[in-house]
Amino acid sequence: MRTLLALIIALLAFSHEAEAFRLRLNGMVTDHGTQQPLASARVRIYKDGVIQRVLITNGAGKYSISLENQGAYVIRVDAPGHQGKCITVDTHGMEWEGDGRTSNLEIEMRLPAFRDGIDLSFFDLPLGMAYFEPATGLTRWSVKYERSITADVLELMADYDQHYPGLLQPTAGIRTELSSYLVLHGR
Repeated sequence: MRTLLALIIALLAFSHEAEAFRLRLNGMVTDHGTQQPLASARVRIYKDGVIQRVLITNGAGKYSISLENQGAYVIRVDAPGHQGKCITVDTHGMEWEGDGRTSNLEIEMRLPAFRDGIDLSFFDLPLGMAYFEPATGLTRWSVKYERSITADVLELMADYDQHYPGLLQPTAGIRTELSSYLVLHGR
């Protein structure tokens, strides 16, 4: 009887999963030039290199998904006639038992339309690297990574804007953080 009781207690102790903040990604996909929402854009969610889900944006260009903790994610967005973009989100970290709150991360991906003579394949690289801490619910972006790609992105977008000056969102000549116009985020 004692053995059975000890076994039940042990099973209960090990079956109780630790809880922590969960990350909810609320995204919006817009056209770079017009800043209009892109309905029916495809959003692919990869976890640890394996595709987990494919979402389609609604009429307002929005999507939402909760990411599990302890994963390395790539969020890849594309739309017909537009260059796709992606970001990475790492959700590894300590978890507090019994804390099941949600932290929201708001992201806007502005996709440039394909144009003759402009190679936008640079945007196949991640435009941001986020690190989510499950114990605190805070998300931070890699400033070092952002700095490493900012000059290339600004040069590419200046060339893009020069060839197509009628766009609403000029990027050439603006002194700004890369994340402020390529990937918007908040808590």
